[in-house]
Amino acid sequence: MFKRVFPPIFLFTSIVLASAQAPSVPGKPLPPGPMRAKIKAACTQCHNTSRITERHLTRQQWSGELEKMGGLGAVIPDADRTAFLDYLTANFGAQKGAVKDAPKATAKKSGSPAD
Repeated sequence: MFKRVFPPIFLFTSIVLASAQAPSVPGKPLPPGPMRAKIKAACTQCHNTSRITERHLTRQQWSGELEKMGGLGAVIPDADRTAFLDYLTANFGAQKGAVKDAPKATAKKSGSPAD
């Protein structure tokens, strides 16, 4: 019986452990700040830092992400939650990702219908 049960258990365990490994590509570095090390420790267990650095969310959206990631196993201490949100919002807030309006060129109208 052991020979019939062991291979499927071994295969399942191997797949779970392989999928839980930290990513091999480090991603874009996080900016300096007092919570940088804690955020890196909490977030890079499952994905690289690009998942953070490429997103620009509001404080409320980051709060939702922390809830979601905490539910998936990320360790986010309640005592650090506000500081996590401060860091994420300051460095990756919605305002940081906003595209600035290009300066409007002033064109001289010649009066022709093509203008």
